[in-house]
Amino acid sequence: MNFGKRWLLAAFALCLFALPAAAAQTPAKGTPEWAPKAGERWLEVIKKDRRLHLRQGEKILKTYRVAIGSGKGTKKSPIDKITPVGVFTIRRIADPTDWIFDPKVFNEPGEPQKDVYGKWAISFRNPWNLAIHGTNAPWSIGKAVTHGCIRLKNSDIEDLVKNVRPGMKLVIREKALQSDKSKASAPAGAKPLQAQQPVAPPAVPESADLASTVSIDIEPVKAPPESSDPSQEQTPEP
Repeated sequence: MNFGKRWLLAAFALCLFALPAAAAQTPAKGTPEWAPKAGERWLEVIKKDRRLHLRQGEKILKTYRVAIGSGKGTKKSPIDKITPVGVFTIRRIADPTDWIFDPKVFNEPGEPQKDVYGKWAISFRNPWNLAIHGTNAPWSIGKAVTHGCIRLKNSDIEDLVKNVRPGMKLVIREKALQSDKSKASAPAGAKPLQAQQPVAPPAVPESADLASTVSIDIEPVKAPPESSDPSQEQTPEP
């Protein structure tokens, strides 16, 4: 066997032996490639429990009851009503009082509405224009009724924004990690270690392009980051 053939066979064998090692280093599909630093504040949403945790490192500082999207499965479209799972980054805190919900976006009946999203909205980077926000339907909290956004009571969103800053991480999971199930969660309404003032919304609204795949959220004075169901928002369940 000449030198050229021996070199090719050696290179081929090296590739074969290297494959299993590389595969072992590749994270499993859907596994977040992020872990909090000691003392780092971040948000965690557990869809199954309908809860949002404000965490510092691995410690839970506060817990809030939330509503999530009514859809199930993997999010693929802005109108599939699914709250996505994954690791996201907080973009900004905005005043949504002038945001308008148009049910026609979801091919639903009804007229455009204001005052649907509470006093504050926490925008996070995602391609579906979703946000964490308040609501005019407090009865919906704890249910799967939204079009994909994460909804809190107005008093809770006002409390939460005191501890949220752009750049913080938001982790959304289908269910709690096994290691968390044995830990006692902080009671709802527990005081955080250090309350901070809410971030003022930008003076100049940012533009939006719903057809773009870039992570952006909707211009506040023209459209909301996620719509609510007008028939449910206006008519509480019996």
